Amino acid sequence: MTAIRLQDAALARFARQGFDATSLAEIAADVGIKKPSIYAHFQSKDELYLSLIPRLVEAELEHAGQVLHGGQGAVGQLRAYLQDIRTRYENSEHVAFWFKALLAPPLHIYDAVMAPMHVFMDSLEDIIRTAIKGSPLAGNRRGLSIETLTLTYMGLIDALQSELIYGGTDKFERRLDAMWQVFETAAGDIER
Repeated sequence: MTAIRLQDAALARFARQGFDATSLAEIAADVGIKKPSIYAHFQSKDELYLSLIPRLVEAELEHAGQVLHGGQGAVGQLRAYLQDIRTRYENSEHVAFWFKALLAPPLHIYDAVMAPMHVFMDSLEDIIRTAIKGSPLAGNRRGLSIETLTLTYMGLIDALQSELIYGGTDKFERRLDAMWQVFETAAGDIER
């Protein structure tokens, strides 16, 4: 039970402060234990940080599956998933941590962070591909393949996450509206 409490406290600290600005002493204090007690569960701050990645991968894939497959890939659900990026980032420490881990992982453990992230991205791509196959986008009149639409949609996710972190919510909304309009139009006159 203490390991989970430590992970929850660490996630909150890493989301707010980042990896470098977070100390094990702060995490221990948040849980109500002394810093040496952490070592009964995790050998280092790196190990504690890395233990969060599988939990977040699972949660993010579950969320994507729920949003994108609830109605067999309707175009509105694809748009809602993109809009949800902002809502979840603003309201969830898990998502705030997730973005930081994806966009700026600690350099000394970069490979260890990114290996499961690459697996995650492949799995997310599969979920999106399935959603697009079940949507009106699949039969677009412009002849864009499911693969092209899927990879373009993945690019929208990347761009929106970056804009949210570096540009803020107003720029995120402007970019989302513009990119979605181009995505729909490129796919072939999809009704809104």
